[in-house]
Amino acid sequence: MKRTERNKKSRDFILMHAFAEFSAHGYAGSRLNQICARGNISKGLLYHYYTDKDALYLSCVAMLFQDMVDYLQERIDLASLTVDQYFSVRLQFFQQHPLHRQMFYDVLMYPQSHLAEQIEQCRAAFDQFNNTALRTILEKEQLADSVTLDQAIKQFRAFVNFLGVYIREDSAADAEQKAGELLHTMLYGLIAR
Repeated sequence: MKRTERNKKSRDFILMHAFAEFSAHGYAGSRLNQICARGNISKGLLYHYYTDKDALYLSCVAMLFQDMVDYLQERIDLASLTVDQYFSVRLQFFQQHPLHRQMFYDVLMYPQSHLAEQIEQCRAAFDQFNNTALRTILEKEQLADSVTLDQAIKQFRAFVNFLGVYIREDSAADAEQKAGELLHTMLYGLIAR
């Protein structure tokens, strides 16, 4: 095996165990010692590839958002995208990737202010894809008179983030149905006027 292949294999191995640790315990509750113990990794090897906890966490966050973007792009046709399709694909991703669901929750609910700029860079492609998808969906709809397209996108993004948190907290089998009900409420409200 070539040295570059060995290096990649070692980095990926460390990252896999770090991702599991950060997903289970969040940034604050995760320890490098636990990551090493989880994967039987020497601290020397870990520090050879990652300078510190922050660098390892940011690599996990980058992997989270890249995996999400790849999944969404493979399954979503922007030309024919509907609201239901968009959220259905998002829910499928989280159901198929429970560790990603937990990591997503941690990134949204407990942002690490000292890493805010780097996390924003990690999620830039994800945010761009979401903005494009939401704009495509909402341009086809008639919005309320007092709501601009940009306001609708901003509110939708807030809902999308909430949905990620909701799915993390309620991972029951009917989470998709519950999320659909929340989406319906967001779009059409609870009270008839």
